[in-house]
Amino acid sequence: MRAYPRVTAHVIAESLGYASPTLAAQIIKDAEEGRPNYCEWVWSCYDGDARKVVLNAVRRRRMHKGYMAWYDRAYRLVKQAIDTGEEPLFGSWL
Repeated sequence: MRAYPRVTAHVIAESLGYASPTLAAQIIKDAEEGRPNYCEWVWSCYDGDARKVVLNAVRRRRMHKGYMAWYDRAYRLVKQAIDTGEEPLFGSWL
């Protein structure tokens, strides 16, 4: 999360509020290491392929606006999680 705060926020926005900052960071780590991610959202929408999630989040980053997909709110959540260690169970605060 600290290494890629903006990408973490884009994964949260791409998930439409399903992913928390920690889950988004784990998805990014799994993508980097070539491992599947067993989160329900990733498994059902991407067949567990964490790389596809991260690629889509980055490719569609300009679309992260509107209901449940606000990047700026996701980024604030990531910053809060980094600074205080506090975060919601889900990112559905959007």
